[in-house]
This record gives sequence, C-alpha cells and structure tokens, in this order.
Amino acid sequence: MWKELEEWLKQNLTIQELKAKAKELGLPVKKQMTKNDVRRMIEKFLERVRLGDQPQTNVSSAGSAQVQTQVTERQTPIREDLNLPETYNKDKLVAMPVNPYWIHLYWDFSEENRKFLSSGNVRKLVLRVYDVTFIEFDGTNAHRTFEVPIDLSIKNYYLNIPMPGAHYLGEIGYYDAEGRYVSIIRSNLCKVPTNSPSSSTRERWLDLRKHRRIVTPAAGMLTPIIERVPGSPHGLEHLFRISNVGSISVFQLSGKGI
Repeated sequence: MWKELEEWLKQNLTIQELKAKAKELGLPVKKQMTKNDVRRMIEKFLERVRLGDQPQTNVSSAGSAQVQTQVTERQTPIREDLNLPETYNKDKLVAMPVNPYWIHLYWDFSEENRKFLSSGNVRKLVLRVYDVTFIEFDGTNAHRTFEVPIDLSIKNYYLNIPMPGAHYLGEIGYYDAEGRYVSIIRSNLCKVPTNSPSSSTRERWLDLRKHRRIVTPAAGMLTPIIERVPGSPHGLEHLFRISNVGSISVFQLSGKGI
C-alpha cells in the first residue's frame, strides 16, 4: 500500500486531489491548509506506515475502544425520574422583588419543624412581611407589618406591598395556644425597585481602559423640554404676539370672530 502511495505522490497533483486523498486516509484536513501543508501531512503518514507504526496505532486504537466500551458499560444508568422533590427538608425563606408593588416569597421546612407545626401546640401559622427601610430591625421596630395566614400545604406567596423603593423582610412564625407570636425563620432583605426615575444628581461612569469608576455631578438635560402652558388652546398661538415689554397684542382677523 505504501509503495502505491509513494508513487502517487510523485505525480503533479492539485491541492484538491491531495485533500481528497488525505480525507480518504483519515487525516485531519483544515480549510486554511496550503498544497505543501497537505503534501507534508501525507508524507508523514507515509513515513509512519513504512516504519510499521500504523499496525501498532490500530492495535492501540482497538484497545482504547475496548477500554472505552468497558467504562461505558460500568457507567450508572441515567435516571428517568427527574422531577424536583417535594421538600429539601431545610428551613429556608427567600424574598424576591417582582416589580415596585409586588414581592414573591417561597419557603421550605425541616422535618422537625414540619412535625411541630402539625401538632396541637400551634394555633395559627402566619407569614409576616416587615417594612425595614433605613432601620436596624430588632423584631419590633418595623415601620409597617403585614401578616397573612398560611398552612403547611402552601409553599410560596405573592404579596402586594404599598411602598415602592422600600426594603422588606419576610418572616414565618406561629401563634401558640396562649396567643403569643413565635418566629421560626426569616428571609433575606428584599429591596423593591422604585416606580419613577432616579432623583440622583450624580452620573456614574466606568473607565474601561484605566479600570476605575468616575462619579460626577449630572450635567442636566442636553436639550431642554418645551412645555405648553396648561389651559392654553392648541392651534391659536398665531392669534397672539408678545411685545418687547411683555404685553400681549391681538391681531385683527377678517371674517367672523372666534
């Protein structure tokens, strides 16, 4: 075989013929390869065949394929049941902002707390949300407190909140037989977005070349907005003329009056 390939290479071959032969031999042919690159690659392949490396390569490849087959057979079969579990048996409460007027809370209980909350020691299970904007919350000093009764079958809740741009904290607790409230778990701090443009008078820039942040006073609007005076009829501006001293003159119109 290698003698035939050697004789074939002595011919005046085109790059298309060389690439076709290289692909036939199973060699990696790249689009950007030149005619000389393909010829050298085939010549190296021919040299390996001469030295008897090709049979060893085949044996090695066959051995690798056999090992790979054995490893594949030992792999754990893929589970067909990929549904999420009903519970992770961990006490967790997470609060997430949805928009300026809504937050979403979801939670899970440990097995121990789930059994306790199902007992007769709990009179009512509730979800609380505290407005803790600009304060260090100690459990009693919230600006406002919102409370919703829940049960163990509920695992998430969407709550309508009244104040955009505020910080809220979720909490799940219960009332005992004597009416005392006891906290179980608290959520992360949740800041909802504002419902209006920012009132900040600073501009924040990032210099990518120097890797530094720049904060400067805002330059204001580049193009001032022209506003219409409320109550002025649209389309009658041509009837009036403002003089140099600020007085208003009325043009005389021909025809019927307005």
